[in-house]
Amino acid sequence: MSQYQSWASPGAERADRRSSGRMLVALALSSAALLAGCGGDSEAPPTEASSAAEPTTTTSTTPPPPPPAPPPVTANTARSLLPSLDELKTIMDNPELIAGPDSTGVAEPDPTQQVYEPADCASSFSAGAPPAYEGTGWRGFFGASQAQSPTPSVMLGESVVTFDDAAAAQQALAQYVEQWRRCANKQFTWKIIAQGQQAAFTLGEPVDAGDGVTSLRNVNPDSPVTVTRAIAAKNNVLVDVQIMGSDLAEQNVTIAQRILERIPG
Repeated sequence: MSQYQSWASPGAERADRRSSGRMLVALALSSAALLAGCGGDSEAPPTEASSAAEPTTTTSTTPPPPPPAPPPVTANTARSLLPSLDELKTIMDNPELIAGPDSTGVAEPDPTQQVYEPADCASSFSAGAPPAYEGTGWRGFFGASQAQSPTPSVMLGESVVTFDDAAAAQQALAQYVEQWRRCANKQFTWKIIAQGQQAAFTLGEPVDAGDGVTSLRNVNPDSPVTVTRAIAAKNNVLVDVQIMGSDLAEQNVTIAQRILERIPG
């Protein structure tokens, strides 16, 4: 800056020095104050609010009540659960089916007409046989039957059995399945007294068919005729299905599922 010194007089220069000195002192004080205000190397002590954790707020909700139980099926409405004859014709792919007699109770076959041996395994072979229902406290029973006509080469039976409540129906189902297990692989003889004939079957093992249905298949080693069974329970109803014929697939399971779909719950 020496080239600009001639612009100022000696008095002015001394005044400038005094003014510059005062400015430097002011700048130094201002800088010190600024550094102190910004914190410098020291930290301000934490406030009580920042050091204390905020209290946790817990919100409790009351779960909604469970939906009401479905109304139990009565003996008077149970028959409406069974498939119609036209439905069964479609399921069986057999337009020659005709309706047979209905039944309203669990009963042994007339011994002058039919005999099952061993009798305590009849539930593996026939729907609505007494061994499956003894001691269960069942309240109502409705069964329907169908057969191919004029030659009864296919015969069907479907039953719906009502109980006091769903727990009783499930207990009866468990007893039913246990009987099937106990009789599995046994030899079973069906004697048709009036015709002087008999047929021997090997009783099948219960199988989980899905959707709550348990099924089994009884085979005749000397004939293509098989007897398929299906049982299930829903609400206070036990479903009991039987089919006898040749070349049977899983129509027994389909019929049981169709009935289950109509049971409320």
